[in-house]
Amino acid sequence: MLRSPPRYSDPSLAPLDEADRKLIALLASDGRASGRDLAQQTGISEANVSRRLARLIDERSVRIVGFVPPACLGLSVQFSAYVRVRGDIDAAAAEILKHPEFTYVSASFGEWDLVLGGVASDAQSMVALLDRALTANPLFHGVETRVVLEYADAGQSQALAGGPAADREVDRTDRQIIRHVQNDGRISFTDIAQHTGISATSAADRFRRLVADRVVRILTLPDPARVSLNLSGVFSVSTSRPSREVTHALSAMPEISFLCVTTGTSPVQGEFQVRDGAHFDELRARIMGVPGIKDVRISLLRKLYRHSFVWGLADAG
Repeated sequence: MLRSPPRYSDPSLAPLDEADRKLIALLASDGRASGRDLAQQTGISEANVSRRLARLIDERSVRIVGFVPPACLGLSVQFSAYVRVRGDIDAAAAEILKHPEFTYVSASFGEWDLVLGGVASDAQSMVALLDRALTANPLFHGVETRVVLEYADAGQSQALAGGPAADREVDRTDRQIIRHVQNDGRISFTDIAQHTGISATSAADRFRRLVADRVVRILTLPDPARVSLNLSGVFSVSTSRPSREVTHALSAMPEISFLCVTTGTSPVQGEFQVRDGAHFDELRARIMGVPGIKDVRISLLRKLYRHSFVWGLADAG
């Protein structure tokens, strides 16, 4: 049976138990929920919650990260690139990983060998990156690039859909806080204070303002295979009605974890996770049943090389 491998965790790990799954579900609603609140909602002790959460994060069954809209950090262009490869795909992916601007790098079954996502300060920088990393490398051919125009209100992309508060400035201390939260969405205010040289109270106040102004959003990312979602992939659809109407219909499908509107002939792009082949067929039929969708292009994830939310902070130290 075709399965997507675990994204982040070791495939030899023992299955999650019911308490682990409940804990992950609660963290999906609030990635910074306190141990006390999690204990009350799961019915297990706070000490047990702490041990379980530490294990789940350490084994990468779940990732809790701080997402910051790239535009807040001077990165105004986000894009996807779909690539065909000549020769070894692992070797080709290794070439891409030399460029930190590519924040998402995966191999897939389907029309494309590699699916990439990246950020750039402007269109000129994006073109230079693509020329340097892809066009000039004989390993790659058949590159299709799409610029992200907006995010839809679906799954993880809910955090991306709304921009930050108008005229919100991010100063040097904010950027230091952001750097640490990008790596660890549950970092304590005491640890932030130690890293930034401000008090824990100031760290807490600044963090809460960053969240209130939608500069920082905490994302909980379970490894799909660890929660019985054994097939993952990306899709794009061509449409005969306004893209926002299509994304509104697609956003109601719980299997779709990410959704955006891009340039190109298939302007609605998304990511999904399903249990198995039968569930995949059923989801595809529902996607094709949305009024205004003419066609869908699907690639199934077969290997994830990078999925990073850390960008744009070279001067934060």
